[in-house]
Amino acid sequence: MRFLLNAHIPLSPSLESLVAQYASGDLGYGMSVLMASYITLSPAARDQYHALEQLNGVLLDEAEQSDVKEDALDAIMARLDEPEAEEPDVSVQENQDLPAALRQLLDGSVEDADWRFAYPGVKQLKLSFGENGETVKLLRIKPGKSAPRHTHKGIEATLVLRGAFRDGNRLYERGQLALADQHIQHRPRAEGSEDCICLAVTDGALRFTDSIGRIARDFFAR
Repeated sequence: MRFLLNAHIPLSPSLESLVAQYASGDLGYGMSVLMASYITLSPAARDQYHALEQLNGVLLDEAEQSDVKEDALDAIMARLDEPEAEEPDVSVQENQDLPAALRQLLDGSVEDADWRFAYPGVKQLKLSFGENGETVKLLRIKPGKSAPRHTHKGIEATLVLRGAFRDGNRLYERGQLALADQHIQHRPRAEGSEDCICLAVTDGALRFTDSIGRIARDFFAR
C-alpha cells in the first residue's frame, strides 16, 4: 500500500515532489515508468523514495481500521487462483543498460527500433503507454545537435539513459532528470561523442519559439 501521501505536483515541479507523487501512487502511467527508471539510476532519488515508503508504512499502521466486505477473502483467493501472466522478454542484450521498468515495455532492441525523424540530428520513438494526456517518447540526439528552442504548456520530464546533454549552464548525464515547464525556454544540446538517448514524458504540448522550431513542429505530430 502506498496511497497515503497526496502531495500534488506544484506549478513548477521539483525532483523531490515527483518522487513523492510516485511514492503515493499519484502519477500517470507514463510518468510512473519514468520515475521508476529514475529511481533505479539515481541513488539519491532511491533513498528519498525508500524514506517515503517507510513514512507510508507508519501512516498505514496509525490509520483507523475499517470494515471489509464479507466476500473480500473469497475475492482475493479467486485472484490468487488466476493464471500468472507471462513474464516479458528482457533478454535483449542491447537493452541491458536500460532500467527494467522501461526495458520490459520495449519490443526488441532499442538499437533496431523504428526511430522516426524529428528534426535534423534528432530521432524519436513514440511509446504507447502514456495516459491522461501524457506523451511518452524516446529521443535519440546526435552529438553536437540540439532541439529547437521551445517552452511547454505543461510539464516535461527528461531522463538521460545514455550519453549526455547540456541545457543552459547545466550538463545532464546518465541517470539525471531534467524538468521544464511553461516558465522555461530552453534548447537542449547533446554533448560528448555518443548519441544521447533520453526518455521524455510531457503532459502538455511543446511551443516552439524559433523559426526552425515552427518548421519542426509538423514532424512532432507524426
